[in-house]
Amino acid sequence: MRGPTPPRPRLPAAVGAVAAQAVLALGSFALQLLAARALGAEGLGVFAMLLGSAVIATAVSSGLVGDSLTVLDRHDPAIRSALARLAVVAVTGASGAALVLSWTLGDLPAGTAVVFAAATAAFMTADLLRRVLMACQRFWHLVAVDCGAFVASMLLLSLLSGGGLSLDGFLSALLVGQVVACAGCLRALPRRERRWPLRQRGTGRERALHAVLSFGSWRAVQQFVRPTTLNLVRWVVLVTAGQVAVGELEAARLFAAPAMLLVQGIGSYLFSSYAVGREESMSTLLRRADRGARVLLGVCAVVAAAATAGAPHLGPVLTAGRFDLARLAVLGWAVYAASCAVVLPYGTLAAVRGDQARVLGLRVLDSLAGLGATAAALLWLDLPVSVAPWLLSAGSVAAGVVCRQCLLVPRCAERPEPSTQPAVAP
Repeated sequence: MRGPTPPRPRLPAAVGAVAAQAVLALGSFALQLLAARALGAEGLGVFAMLLGSAVIATAVSSGLVGDSLTVLDRHDPAIRSALARLAVVAVTGASGAALVLSWTLGDLPAGTAVVFAAATAAFMTADLLRRVLMACQRFWHLVAVDCGAFVASMLLLSLLSGGGLSLDGFLSALLVGQVVACAGCLRALPRRERRWPLRQRGTGRERALHAVLSFGSWRAVQQFVRPTTLNLVRWVVLVTAGQVAVGELEAARLFAAPAMLLVQGIGSYLFSSYAVGREESMSTLLRRADRGARVLLGVCAVVAAAATAGAPHLGPVLTAGRFDLARLAVLGWAVYAASCAVVLPYGTLAAVRGDQARVLGLRVLDSLAGLGATAAALLWLDLPVSVAPWLLSAGSVAAGVVCRQCLLVPRCAERPEPSTQPAVAP
């Protein structure tokens, strides 16, 4: 008689997190690559700024709702109701703002503004559903979800390519891909995660809303800072050097994107793993953060060398020969990814352990320093736009060192105490 079938070995969740981030980044990279080839540097600049605006809105909802559902007990009815209400408000408000601003201030046709607003809403909703899958540690399901979204976007672009690709076509591809991602996430979620919460009444409702806002508002502002800084850098480049320069700088960032996607993939895994294991001692978690930072720095160094060496040969593939990639900018964006790798493991750990306000302060200071240095270099010193990612990197490195030495190391000597934070929902 045959014995029980041994369980199949499972790939580590960290690998799944990186793979999911890689597929997600591949979709964004492909859209911007095709935009660079079809629209040129100026068209790529417009698309990048619109996409950057959607990323900013998503960063706010991801911090406010996504981080809160990961750390707080999302299965508590009152907490779940508060999360749902905030999600609806965030998505509705951001899509409405995208419609008004892109139409009135962005000088876009009304039809393009409507498509962009719908794409923003779908982008934010898909991100929140992805965060639920991450909180459940279902990273490999995310790979399948984002593969489906990527295929849907590419199919639509292939159908539209016969008449020539325009900005509307790329925004429509973004919209369709994110709608497919929403459907895939809903299908992959456990049954209890799909339940829409009942309306809560009484004092419990207000306490739950206060708990979510107390944690999530800090994270929302923190997540808002980095993409907003990047968009402000684009505006500084636009004012000083024009829309073409924005597109050229964005193309260099795309070429070094593999380094950043690895940083973001590991970051999504670290946040959920720190939340699940936050009863561990700080010294144990700090050692994990140190290992994560070393691995990320090593990978970023390899990507930086490969991207810089390959820029002259592979750059024309990205740009279709319409403009050249600046090797200094390509290397600068890879160094920027490495600087994010320095701060991310420590900032994430400090936030999960209740220091989100101080982490936010460090993030704001390093972003303001980098943005101020970039503005001074471009507006008054007349330096090339390629220096922008280098100047942004310096502040991140300093913030990572301060976060580790001033926020985390002192807590390693503290005696472990029972957690007073809300329960973590795995």
